[in-house]
Amino acid sequence: MIKQQLIFLLFLLFTFSCPGQSPPPGIENPEQENNPMNSIYRFYYSYVSSPNELINGKEYLPYFFHGKTQPLLFSGEPTDAVLMIRGRVYSNLKLQYDTYLDEVIYTDTSRMIDNVYPMIALNKDIVEGFYFIQGGEIIDFRNLKFPDSSDTQMVSGFYEIAFDGSLQFIIRHRSTQYNYNALNEYKYSPERYILAGGKYRLISNNRSFLQLFGESSGLIREYMKSRKINVRRADKNEIINIIRYFETIRQGEGDRQ
Repeated sequence: MIKQQLIFLLFLLFTFSCPGQSPPPGIENPEQENNPMNSIYRFYYSYVSSPNELINGKEYLPYFFHGKTQPLLFSGEPTDAVLMIRGRVYSNLKLQYDTYLDEVIYTDTSRMIDNVYPMIALNKDIVEGFYFIQGGEIIDFRNLKFPDSSDTQMVSGFYEIAFDGSLQFIIRHRSTQYNYNALNEYKYSPERYILAGGKYRLISNNRSFLQLFGESSGLIREYMKSRKINVRRADKNEIINIIRYFETIRQGEGDRQ
């Protein structure tokens, strides 16, 4: 019975097989490097007859135990989520997102191995996107691909689609690594972009932000001033409200024509 349930779970989550990814450079992970047949692999091999049925990804071993900070969203708590892989949708999952490695992590909360839940970093090449469901909010992530020859400095990877209307507002949730007291620490440094004129523009200051709204920039400036909004410090919802106000301006102009 256990074998049937496990194979069914793996079949749903990892329908297509591909080789595992190697650890990213710069991450010290002696256990994974020196012992590929680690605990999670031993566990799944004991129930799955073919290695190709194993997982479509690699075991995720937390590498930030000793520091005071971590690069996982939501303080590292597995979050209710929906996952899209090659046109298939899987719900009722527990996922996490590593903002330093740009990896989505599946946590199998149905069982424990060595007193911890097994964690799998999914192969991002086949993950189209995922939704976090937290506090009644749906947080939409998509795997965006940018060509190497692009004239922008956009990096391919997972981005939150914060707003998708006449303007698209996306967030790259990222962390940078720094050394403090001989330990690796992580600073959350998100990047926010607006798609305007066919290009993604980094939201960096009020001046460059207002330029995105063309002839409506004066009205947007007054709106921001009345609400004391500075885009450097503005949260996601404040940016979304500005874009929605811009859409009402455009709609009003269209009604008058």
